Order: sequence, then C-alpha cells, then structure tokens
Amino acid sequence: MSQMPSHSPEPTHAAPMPPAEKAEASGYSDVNTDNSLISNGSVAATSDELLTTASGFRREVYRLGGRVFAENVHYRSDSDDPHDASLAHYRIKILPRMLPDLLDWLGKHSTITAQDVSSIIAMESEGDAAIVRDDVRARISEIDAELADGALDPTTRAALQTERQGLVGASIANPNAMADNTKRVAVLDVRLEAPHQADPFAKAKMLGHARGSFLGLGVLGTTRGSRIGGGVGIGGRSPVSSLEVMGYSASEMNEKAGVTVTVGFGGYSKAFGGGNRSSLNPYIGARLGYAYLEANYFEVAAELGVELVKQKGVLWTVSARPMGLVGSSSQAAVEVGSSLGLAF
Repeated sequence: MSQMPSHSPEPTHAAPMPPAEKAEASGYSDVNTDNSLISNGSVAATSDELLTTASGFRREVYRLGGRVFAENVHYRSDSDDPHDASLAHYRIKILPRMLPDLLDWLGKHSTITAQDVSSIIAMESEGDAAIVRDDVRARISEIDAELADGALDPTTRAALQTERQGLVGASIANPNAMADNTKRVAVLDVRLEAPHQADPFAKAKMLGHARGSFLGLGVLGTTRGSRIGGGVGIGGRSPVSSLEVMGYSASEMNEKAGVTVTVGFGGYSKAFGGGNRSSLNPYIGARLGYAYLEANYFEVAAELGVELVKQKGVLWTVSARPMGLVGSSSQAAVEVGSSLGLAF
C-alpha cells in the first residue's frame, strides 16, 4: 500500500495586522472621552437640507451605539413667518468615547453655530483609581519584560516575581483600580435648523421714503400734459403699503401746482423670492386716494415695481403707476418714478 505524502502543518498563529489608520479629526470637538466621566451639553447647527441631515444624524447616533430618547421635527418648506422656522430637535445618549465622532459627523454635514459640551468626573475616587490602574499596569509590563530575560539572576527574578504577585493581588483586592467603568453615557441636546434669512431691514417696523416721479396726463385723451413731482411716504415694510403725499409742479404759468394723497397696499410674488432677496424683488400693488390736478379727482392706481436694492435698512425702488382720475373731467394718467426708503 502506498503511503500518502505528508504535508507540513499549517501555522497556528495569524500574521500581524497592519496598524489601523487614524481618522483625521475635524476639530469640532475636543472633549475628554474617558468612560468614567459624565458628559452632557447642547449643540445647535443649521443645514440647507434639514430633513436629509436630520435623518442622517439619527442613523449615525444608532450606528455609534447610541439611542434617541426624544425627537421633534417641525418642517415647513415655504413659510414667511420667522417664528415658524423649520427645525429638528433631538435628545440623545451615547458613550462618551463616541461623542467626538458624532460631533465630527454633524460638523461635516451641517454648520455648527453653537456648541456647549462639558465633561466632569463622576467621583474623585474613580479618578484616583484610574491613576493607580495605569501605574500598576505599566509596572507589571516592565516586570514581565525583565522576567523574559533568560539570563536574569535568580535572586533578582525571585524579587521581581514577588513584586508582581503583590501588584496582581492588590488589583484583585481593589477591582476599581484595574477595571474601566463603562456605565457612563453622554447626554446631548441637538438642535438642527434651516438657515435663517437675514433681515434686510434689521428688524425695523416702519419704512419712510422719498419719491421723485414723472406724471403723464391724458394718455387716452386728446389733451395731454406732463408734470414733475416729488413727495414723501411712510408705512409698513412693504414699498406699497404706505401713506404718501406727492406734489406736482405746474407745467405752464397759468396752471396751478398739483397734489395727491394716497394709501397703498400690495405684496410680493413668492415665485420670485417673496421679497426676501437683497436685490431685484418684483412687487405689485394698488393705490387709492385724492388728487388735485387743476380739478378734484378720486385717484385709483395700480403699481408695478422692482426693488433694486434692499439691504442694511435701505430700499431703492423703481415703479410705474397706471391710474384713473375720476371726477368731472375724468382722465387716464401714468406715473413713472423712483423711491429711496429708510427703515426705522
């Protein structure tokens, strides 16, 4: 019978693994990650993609072994009310050593606007135990290295073995000196918000403006004329909602100066930014009031305009106002002008 060839036995030890690469820290957190600490705090952040970021944050908490203990998501895709801002609020618990990873993730997927995270040791005895534990482990490692020397003097070896036995016995008698406390958790309140739009009027309540204009009279009649005018207005934050008084010069020597007193109302188109842009905001409105232009009239006008500049409390607009002057000699007119407003 032929004998099967023998094979060399497989090695019983595994090849050493290369050291794992350390993840680059993003710098958003620098908290002590000792598990014997009690960590808590709050973080506020903004994100253009609020729902996506909130969903990803929740998954990241569970991936890192944490739990979400409270969740509140309030989302409005289109709201002009600053008090109805979209936001997501979480109260989470996670191991302290995982807290920097979570804050780093949050910093990469949103803009952190506030961070207040602190860590305190649960008991001073735990801190003392940690110091003793590290010292004992370091000394035992040193002794083991010396005992590995085959040429060590027997007397010295016996002394080292006695010292090692005493250190191990002390650690068994006082387990707190050798055992990590892994029962602590970090408690964190996280608030995610959609970015706040800057208020171009710096939270002012009123708007005053000065206006210069050109008024064309009789645009649908046989007798036509024109006047140059100027005036002032005061009202709300909209360029239309105001009480305005305008004076118009006489175009000929035998004519009298004119005046109009009107009240306006109107608004912005949401399709074109809802008036929240710092420039080029179109708006529409209407004006009603009294006009004296060589005769008494009831004035009805529409207004179409564009805010050319709207920032830092300053508003510059141009607009056209087709109007009807209703009276004993009714006529149509059109006014084209520009206004410079200041918020207060």
